[in-house]
Formats: sequence, structure tokens, C-alpha cells
Amino acid sequence: MIKFFRKIRQNLLSEGKTGKYLKYAIGEIVLVVIGILIALQINNWNENRKAIQNEYRLVDKMIEQTVKDSILFSKRIKHSNEHMKEFEHYIAIGQGRADSLGHKKFREYRGYQLLLTTMNDGSYLIRNHSEDFKKINNLELREQLMEYSYLSTMQDKAIEIATFNTLNYNIPITHKYHETLSRFDTTSTFYEMQEFFKNPELESHFDISRASLNNVVIQVELIYSKNKEVLERLKQYRYELGN
Repeated sequence: MIKFFRKIRQNLLSEGKTGKYLKYAIGEIVLVVIGILIALQINNWNENRKAIQNEYRLVDKMIEQTVKDSILFSKRIKHSNEHMKEFEHYIAIGQGRADSLGHKKFREYRGYQLLLTTMNDGSYLIRNHSEDFKKINNLELREQLMEYSYLSTMQDKAIEIATFNTLNYNIPITHKYHETLSRFDTTSTFYEMQEFFKNPELESHFDISRASLNNVVIQVELIYSKNKEVLERLKQYRYELGN
């Protein structure tokens, strides 16, 4: 093809047709420029298509992690509420508002260890994609993800406080009264339990535990609500990327 164009130019010059040669040369330059522009456009289209595909895969992974978060938060709220109700019940015993232990046996510090296990994992979405939020091109979704990150931090702080109280206060106190507490079960008389649960140290311990767990529940419920909102928006954005 190059030889063909070169031959045309040589013929025009040899025949002395300078005007036609100039017109031809300009036309050839225009064709070259158009070809370059078309090639650039195709390259840009390919790069944009690759970027969209990469973002689609990223959003797809984020959806998977957000679903895992949803399950985690649901369990965390359930377990925290269960333990918080236990502490409320122990306080009620000491105040004479309950006449039985409420379950087979006092759970002692093993119950706290179980609770800590359920709080051991942080948000899967934040843990695996915290740096990927900047790669989301949709500004509204990116802002929602940043808010999700903030709520996750608040949740972690609440869990950190509850964990500190459990390790440094709850477990030592229940260990201190282990011998007496281990005797309490559903067959214990109301008077026996009430007299012991009136202990100011124990009551303070139960109250602090209830308060710190209540804070956890509040923070987890906030991020759990945001989780549902983010999940729906991620699914919608994935659909938009795929069309």
C-alpha cells in the first residue's frame, strides 16, 4: 500500500503536476491523521471497556463481602442482646424483681469468652476492600462506602471497649466469685440468689457489662442498617455496569 502511494506521488512529480501533488499530499496527511484518530478512539474504547469490566468484578466481590457482613452483624446483634438480657436478669435478681436464675446454670466467665469469639472478626468488606473504595467511579456509592467505613470504625471501638471490660473486669470478678456462682442453678431459692446478687461489686459488674454491650448493639445496628443500603446500591451499580 505504501509503495502504491509512493508511485502516485512520483508520477505526479515527473509529470510536473505540482498542484495536484500538493493536493494529494495534503489528502494523504488527512487520511493518516484520521487513521491515527480512529486508532486512538478504538484504543480508548478498549481501555474503557477493560476498566468497566475490572470495576464490575470489583463490585461483584464487594457484594459478596457485604453479604458476609450482613450475616456477621446479624449474629453479633443476636449474641450481644442475649448476653445483655442475662446481665439485666442478674440485676433484677439482686433488686428482687426476679425469682429464678432464668436458665439452667450461671454461665460464669466462659459465657464472656463465647461472646468475645462472636466479636472476633471485623467487617469483611472493610478488611478486604478498604483501599478499593477509591476505584469506584460512582461518587454517590463511594460516599456511601466511606460512611460504611466510618460506621465500621465506630462499631470496632464499641467492641474494643466491651472486650476491655470483659478481659480486665468481668472475667476477674466472676472468677473471684466462681465458687459461689457455680452453685446457682434453676433449683436455687430466690432468697439465696437475691442475697448474693445484692453484692455491690457484682451489681456494678453486671451494670457495666450491660452498658458496654448495649453500646455494641447500638453501633452494630447502625452499620447493619447501612449494610442493607450499601448492598442494594452495589447490586444496582453492578447492573448499570453490565448494561
